[in-house]
Amino acid sequence: MKSVQKDIDERTNLTGSNKFELLLFRLGADSALGQSELFGINVFKIREIVAMPSITPIAGATAYSLGVVNLRGQIIPVLDLPAIVGCKPKTGLNIMLVTEYARTTQAFAVESVEDIVRLDWKQVLSAEASGAAGKLVTSIARLDGNTDGSRLAQV
Repeated sequence: MKSVQKDIDERTNLTGSNKFELLLFRLGADSALGQSELFGINVFKIREIVAMPSITPIAGATAYSLGVVNLRGQIIPVLDLPAIVGCKPKTGLNIMLVTEYARTTQAFAVESVEDIVRLDWKQVLSAEASGAAGKLVTSIARLDGNTDGSRLAQV
């Protein structure tokens, strides 16, 4: 139990050391390039990660809405994240990331979850500064430090 509390304390104190943790996931192959892209989200935005449950479609919902799920008594909208960013899942939408931000709860359907990495904020460039400005990507994270050839994740 002490190791769990120590882990929680360490994660909570990351902001004081200018670090954060990024959950890495894949959505499938990019429609234009045919290559599997790596994406990330701050772990503090993640409430839980679950295997894809049964989804109830909603009549008249947007094209990017898969429907809703009943998760522990809470009705949560599920968004088709690969469709939003223009990817095609290779193996299907297997995982649901339940997120909380801006006082709302929503879930993102993703193909797979890869890892959680601890990064320094210096390893993150704004989308504008990296030349990747768009409506969906807010920043680019260098996963292997600030070295040439570092793996990149879209955040």
